[in-house]
Amino acid sequence: MPERARRVAALVKQNVATIIIEEFTRPEMQWITITDCVMTRDLKHADLYFSSVEQRLAHEEAAKVLEEEKGRIKKKLAARIVLKFMPELHFKWDDTVLIDQKIQEIKDAERRDT
Repeated sequence: MPERARRVAALVKQNVATIIIEEFTRPEMQWITITDCVMTRDLKHADLYFSSVEQRLAHEEAAKVLEEEKGRIKKKLAARIVLKFMPELHFKWDDTVLIDQKIQEIKDAERRDT
């Protein structure tokens, strides 16, 4: 990913995470964490990876909530950052958190066994 795309991705990630925390009153939105953002080279699409804090919200439900609020998130994002084109937002479940938790559980089990 080019340097400009990396900088824009960091800006989009930070602002979308802030928007979710500060601007939405839906209780289920408070459990969602934006973990990463990847932009296309032309900066017209942003893949936003998310997880649910402590898995309190199933990823299907979290994806549904984000999809329902995508238009409002994009509008609020446009008010915060200035870009020639506001990227289309695509929310994707980040399963690395689950993988990390499973690895940690395995390590903990091995420590207990030895």
